[in-house]
Amino acid sequence: MRKANAAADARSATPSLARREREKAETRRLILGTARALFTRGGYHNTTMRRIADRIGYTATAIYHHFADKESLMLELCAGDFRELGRALTSIGRVADPIERIRQMGRAYVRFALEHPEQFRFMFLIERPMPGPEEVHRLDPGEDGYQFLLGSVREAMAQGRFRPEFRDPDVVAQSLWAAVHGIATIHVNTPEVGHKWLDLRDPLETADVCCDALMQGLLQAP
Repeated sequence: MRKANAAADARSATPSLARREREKAETRRLILGTARALFTRGGYHNTTMRRIADRIGYTATAIYHHFADKESLMLELCAGDFRELGRALTSIGRVADPIERIRQMGRAYVRFALEHPEQFRFMFLIERPMPGPEEVHRLDPGEDGYQFLLGSVREAMAQGRFRPEFRDPDVVAQSLWAAVHGIATIHVNTPEVGHKWLDLRDPLETADVCCDALMQGLLQAP
């Protein structure tokens, strides 16, 4: 009888435990999303844990059950957002030709910014503490977008695809990144009503033209 009761208690506890875990995960997502929005709009230094709690109707104490402090919350946001960007870029890893892979990465970078403008602003366009070396290692190197771009540049160099004067893979990778980052930033920062004095063209088309133009300058003559 005692064994039967224990088994019944275990069966009833399992759904309850699963429900609590789901609620905990949903609360963390709510806190992270709210914090990202407040950091982006009001600045990291001007946003307090109490303000985050007030926005979602929690007490500050409840927030601290999930995150030790504002810095740990910021670091988790960084890790999650950069992993998502990394997935967006490395999803084209099956493209065999490194030059075509680089072109597609440029387009994917701009598309990520357009589809996730708040995440993009948080990652690149607001002033916030930069993670130290120990925190940076929390980011999975396999999902590090810059390392994926750099690896593709090195592969193209090893194949003799670039002109011989371009010998530093970091310089090439950072030049490519700067170009598409500029396109993404212009469009993410432009209000929905449009730019004040500029008739902006389609950002993905602009990214394609930019990458093609850069490649024409970097590549060996056919």
